[in-house]
Amino acid sequence: MSVAALETLLERRFHAATVHAKAAPPRGGWSTGITDVDRALGPIGVPHGRITELFGETSSGRTTIAYALLAACTARGDIGAYVDPDNALFAPAAGSAGIDLKRLIVVRPSEASSLRRAADALVRSGACAVTVLDGCSAEVLQPHHYARLAAQAEKNGTSLVVLSRGGCQSLASFASLRVHLRGLTPLWQAGSDGGVRLHGYRIALDVAKSKFGAPGKSASFDVHFPEVAGSWWVPACADAPAAITGSTTDACRESSA
Repeated sequence: MSVAALETLLERRFHAATVHAKAAPPRGGWSTGITDVDRALGPIGVPHGRITELFGETSSGRTTIAYALLAACTARGDIGAYVDPDNALFAPAAGSAGIDLKRLIVVRPSEASSLRRAADALVRSGACAVTVLDGCSAEVLQPHHYARLAAQAEKNGTSLVVLSRGGCQSLASFASLRVHLRGLTPLWQAGSDGGVRLHGYRIALDVAKSKFGAPGKSASFDVHFPEVAGSWWVPACADAPAAITGSTTDACRESSA
């Protein structure tokens, strides 16, 4: 039986059946501005009109990537949104990351139902080019919520970026792009007095799923702290952190050369 014949049969039986074609490719995407990350994400980057999941443990680098996307969004003159139930967004850090705070909507819902309503309103409005949902868990958004958000995001072209710890099958199913942040590695700088200074961290990630590119690619990049008064030094000693005497120090020296 052909597809046309099957569709006709379903329409006769159920009166409103529709055979859906394969989803159209996204209308472009966002670059993070981080060369190695953009190379791993592929030519589209973070797709417009789709759900992207950035997952990993706390302090794994999820927020750093989210800030980079919001910076790209506001730099283009678009409006971004950040749904922040845990009060995790720190305005000075967001501004230092390049986000135009005048073009950023921050919503701090106090309960799960408020988060769902905020996410739905932001995506449905189409006013925000990038909307970030922080603090999401499997209990907050159910499969039907993700189905509705995915449909509205595709309709309005909103890039919906969800920060999670992973493990939510509903989110994983509806996400077109999933990026696993594997954690932070401290970067130490050797001093002339024999001590070392923490001057940044390295973020490593894997592309776990991509509907519009090749999954399985990995990338890493360094984030350096600015030179500020009061930078502290740690004496080199036997009980110093392992990263001081390990390969991370060597990598730091190589990147500083």
